[in-house]
Amino acid sequence: MKPALLVLALLLAACGGRAAPEGPPRDTVLDRAADSARDALNQDQPAVAARLYARALDRARERDDAAAIDAMGFGQATAALAHGDAPAALSVARQVRAGLARRGRGASAGLLLAEATALFRLGRMTEAEALARVVAGRGAEHPAAALRAHFLLGLLAAGRGELAGVLAARAAIGAPRDPAFRADAVELEGAAALLRRDAAGARLHAATAADLRRDSLDYRGLSRALALQGAALERLGDPVAAADAWLRAGQGAAMRGEAADARRWLAEARRLAGGRAELLAAIDRAAEALAP
Repeated sequence: MKPALLVLALLLAACGGRAAPEGPPRDTVLDRAADSARDALNQDQPAVAARLYARALDRARERDDAAAIDAMGFGQATAALAHGDAPAALSVARQVRAGLARRGRGASAGLLLAEATALFRLGRMTEAEALARVVAGRGAEHPAAALRAHFLLGLLAAGRGELAGVLAARAAIGAPRDPAFRADAVELEGAAALLRRDAAGARLHAATAADLRRDSLDYRGLSRALALQGAALERLGDPVAAADAWLRAGQGAAMRGEAADARRWLAEARRLAGGRAELLAAIDRAAEALAP
């Protein structure tokens, strides 16, 4: 199960699981829509899942059920993120959060995490960090969301070149058993090694993180690990291998429609490719997939 889907499964259970048999009658229309949406997301159909969660959210609003509104809003935002549509994820997360506030209810950790992730992908780092810190502080209530929030804080620190922040995030993650969270920890170790100018260590950690991401079906994380390998290989004085790693990172991002990441990583590959025709042709083919 992908990391985002793991968090989804854990948090949806916390945000609005099925009532016990002796409880009040369930809204079967809402339940069916939510179940279908979860199935679509688990089958790697995020666009379908987003539409189904939108229907479930409409039903939750009709029911005026704050817990269900939060859970279905989180589901829709997570599906939008899985589809690579950060603006849509941010929009639904903020709309739902505002609606909950009007009811005098705070948003769940999952909803805040989805909003923080959308902000991060949109380059709005200050806002992303503020929300991630809120979620990270709710570890006793939502441990899975807190772990992902610490990882996000580590990525933010790495982007600023702040070794202390990366190390703090790594320490907060601890030694999780789940491969997805282990991948988060190893990736941050790689980022820390790169900041310490330990290129060999960074390459090793990045390769391990890539294997864990692949095993977890987290292909977005896999691309990020390949990009980290590219940076480490360049530091090690191997521009051809570095260009190939950047290329593979960019290819994956391009296939998912993540244009900003794809263009950045392909540009790094092109910078290091020199006059190698085969590499340049592969870079051009990947870039063509980004054409509007």
